[in-house]
Amino acid sequence: MKILVNGTPLKGLLTGISRYVRCLYTEMQKISDTSLTYFTGLSASPAMPSQAESNVWCKRRERLWRLPDPLLAGLRILHWHYFEKRLRRHCRSKRFDVYHETAFVPAAIKDIPIIYTIYDLSLIKYRNEHPRERLWFFDHFFKRRLPYASHILTISDYVRNEIIDDIGLPPRCVTAVHLAPASVFFPRKITEVKEVLANHGWPDEYILFVGTLEPRKNLSLLIKALTMTKTKIPLILTGWQGWGDKKWMQLISERELQHRIFFTGHVDEETLACLYSGASAFVFPSLYEGFGLPILEAMACGCPVICSNAASMPEVAGEAALLINPTDEGALAYALDCVLTDSQLQQSMIQQGIKRTQQFSWRETAVKTMDIFHQVVGDKHGITW
Repeated sequence: MKILVNGTPLKGLLTGISRYVRCLYTEMQKISDTSLTYFTGLSASPAMPSQAESNVWCKRRERLWRLPDPLLAGLRILHWHYFEKRLRRHCRSKRFDVYHETAFVPAAIKDIPIIYTIYDLSLIKYRNEHPRERLWFFDHFFKRRLPYASHILTISDYVRNEIIDDIGLPPRCVTAVHLAPASVFFPRKITEVKEVLANHGWPDEYILFVGTLEPRKNLSLLIKALTMTKTKIPLILTGWQGWGDKKWMQLISERELQHRIFFTGHVDEETLACLYSGASAFVFPSLYEGFGLPILEAMACGCPVICSNAASMPEVAGEAALLINPTDEGALAYALDCVLTDSQLQQSMIQQGIKRTQQFSWRETAVKTMDIFHQVVGDKHGITW
């Protein structure tokens, strides 16, 4: 099986999509009789591209976002046309069995079957919470390029049902394959955790949030809930600054919480594993997720999890987390107080969480994904449009 992969996400910040592609193909390359080529628009190589250095990537992104939205959208559209042109040329010169599209939209190529991964439908369902230039890019290409896909992969049953119901694709052409926590996420020794916290000046006891600091993550609810808790444990927010207005930042000042909230920015995996391992509770009040990988990462590190009961998150958390309504700050405050003051509950949640993560593995994800590739290569018809 000769697989051509859009490796562009692998060159970005190690967050959701890039972690999916990196973990999936780290396992895929272990499967016998599999040949992988990563295409990035500029080059094609059997070697997995290196991840971007965090600070450099974030500064570059901030400079780009200073451009006017119409200009930035136009540049992205031109770049994608150029990417497709180079991809078509590469497909004509080499023989591949299947192309895996890991970006926002499928590329316009007809030479080989395309497997297209849709991570969520937030660009359709939560339009107001994305940058305008991203929406314009998506609107320009999505409907035009979707017919090039032979099969749709997605990452949860919840999103699979959305794709079938909202986009109208045949159920046989959409497959959900769950993700898993990376092997780097396991409970760290308390000495290791304390050293990391001390080196960065972070508190010894804390509540943790991990994710891009963007509107869909529902940080306003978390800030409001923090003011209602009986405990005064601080909050650590981990993740790059993201996009959208930061009204929740105003709440921090209005409610005089500056001394209780710490920002880490994007951190490396070792630091993140230590943060998960040392947290009294991990809170994920997101309004919408295609999967919610931080839930499993926290559980794998032995951290009690409180998360939303919305979208795919109950599917991921199972019965191992406390689920709350993401519009009810009182419910979140109550859940926090329960976890932070009840050591017996904490230990029970830790044990259930670790047990829950054992139901997910990247090896299984890779095997199931490869099965889909073989099915699509054997099926010359694909999606009927």
